[in-house]
Amino acid sequence: MKTTSMEGPHEVKHIIIREFYSMIEHLPDNDQTATIQKLVRYLQGLLRIKQVIPPVVEIMTLIKKAKPTLYSATRRTVAATSNLHMLFQVDMDPVLAEQRMRDFIK
Repeated sequence: MKTTSMEGPHEVKHIIIREFYSMIEHLPDNDQTATIQKLVRYLQGLLRIKQVIPPVVEIMTLIKKAKPTLYSATRRTVAATSNLHMLFQVDMDPVLAEQRMRDFIK
C-alpha cells in the first residue's frame, strides 16, 4: 500500500481500491507459489493499514469471484493460526461487493 500520513481517509480508500483493481487485473488466476505469495503480501499490507478501515470483506469477495483458483490455493496455504485466516472466512454477495466498492470511490 502506497499511502502517506498526509492523505485524508477518503483519499486513502481511493488508493486502496485503485491498488486492488490493479492487482486483481495483473495477477493470474493460478496456484503457483509466486502468485500465492503476491496475494498474501497484498493481504498482509491491507491488514496493516491504520488510516482507515479497508473494505476487506468486499475485496475478499471480489478476489474469490475473479480469481477462484488463486483464492482456493491461497486459502489452503494460510495456517489456521495466521492473521490472514479470518479473511478467508468472510463472504458476501459479489454484486453487492462491487456496488460498495464503486460507492467507496464516489
